[in-house]
This record gives sequence, C-alpha cells and structure tokens, in this order.
Amino acid sequence: MARYHLSRPLALAIVRDAILGRRRSFCTDSRALVRGISSLRVIGAIPDFASAHGRRSLHGGWLVTVNHYSRPGFRAWWIPISIASLFSCEMHWVITSTLTFPDFLRSHTVTPLSDWFLPRLACTYGFGSMPPMPPRPQDVAVRARAVREVLRFARSTSHPVIGLAPEGGDSADNRLTLLPPGAGRFIAHLAEIGLTLLPVGAFEADDAFCIRFGPPYNLPADLAADPDARDAHVARLVFRAIADLLPPRLVPSTLFEPRRHEGTK
Repeated sequence: MARYHLSRPLALAIVRDAILGRRRSFCTDSRALVRGISSLRVIGAIPDFASAHGRRSLHGGWLVTVNHYSRPGFRAWWIPISIASLFSCEMHWVITSTLTFPDFLRSHTVTPLSDWFLPRLACTYGFGSMPPMPPRPQDVAVRARAVREVLRFARSTSHPVIGLAPEGGDSADNRLTLLPPGAGRFIAHLAEIGLTLLPVGAFEADDAFCIRFGPPYNLPADLAADPDARDAHVARLVFRAIADLLPPRLVPSTLFEPRRHEGTK
C-alpha cells in the first residue's frame, strides 16, 4: 500500500500563512507536497488546459470532478494535491468550510476549529468555500451565497479550472455515492457558463495511489427545464463518468456495474 507523509515544515508554513491571511500558490505547494506520496500513478491522458486559450467558443474553462475518498492513514487532501501537482495553472478548488462528525467529542472540538480555519485556508489559496454535507439548517443562506461566488468566479475568470468533489463527503465504506440534491444544478450552471467537464477517479491499487483521467465531455444541450429533473439527470451523468474510472469495489453494484479497466482490482 502506498505511504503518505506530509512535510511538517511546509504544513506549518501553510497554517501560518492561513492564520496571517497571506496568499500562497497551490500549484507550487502541491508539487512539493506530492513528494510525500511513496508511489503516485497517473492513468489516462492528462489534458493540456492551456490548449483552450483563444478558443472560448469551444472551451470556456474546465470543471474537474473527482470522487471523495479517504480511509485510516489516507486523508482526502491528497486527492486535490495530486491532481493540482500535474498542471501548471492555479486550480480553484471548492472545499468544505467545516468538518462535521457524528460523535460528541469531535463535533465539539474539531468542528469549531475547522469552521474557523478552513475558510482562512480557502482564502490563502483563492479557493471556494462551501458549507458541509449533509446540509445543516443554518447553512442554507451561506450555501446559496457560496454557490453564487463560485459562479461569479467562473464568469469573471479567463479559462478557469475549477476542482470539485461533487459527493461532498465520504461514504461509510468509501464507495462512490450519489450526488446530493442541488449538486447537479450547480454543475449544470457551470456548464452553461462554458466549462468542459473532466472526470477523474482517485483510488489505491497495487501499492500505489492512482489518479485516472477520463475523457472530457460536455452536458447535453437539451437538459430538462424542470429544476429537479435537471438536477437528477446531471448528477447521474457526473456519477457515471466518475464511476467508469474506479475499480468495481468502489462503485455500488446496486446502482450499476461500472466498466472494468485494465490494472484495477
């Protein structure tokens, strides 16, 4: 199994700058942090985001969608670190603003601390900050504002590259889960702005951490006008595109059987 080591000096520097409100480059930091992965395997064609420049009619930017995966000994932050390290541009990741837990101790210690720190970390890297899933009643207005801010960023930035784990969190068994309500509508809005979707699968296999890139795609032009139907249809398309990149053990067989890829177990 791959091993993961977070550079303490760099991690402390990141925490310091987040507390002090200093900006950092995630492109630069991810390339340094990714060295802490003992074995990183990249599968599939890595797109050249720069190739879209000057062709706004074809590509207004990119939306990278990836599964949310973690286990004891593996933190989900290695996923955006690994993906961002492969590109020369600054990615605008949408991250949670709070870590939530079912138990009393962590929900009253780690959750308040993360609620204070994660938005500061987002500002340090120029990320989007979104309330956690599942939704909390007090987060409705904050979530709507966060969605508008990401859409505003996409419209105002030339060829944006946005990273998103649309599940919004982990499942109990680390298998891919259906997207929560509203995620499909959010992605549809980004697609309407002109973003091309790039599915990515993140998983561990053969003692390596694997990042598998799928073919870019665009949403159909004839999506349903009904908001709920559109939300469900887009969520299903995005789920399917990511599922096709994962080993069968990480995809619920009750939904459908993913296409099996070479080199996965």
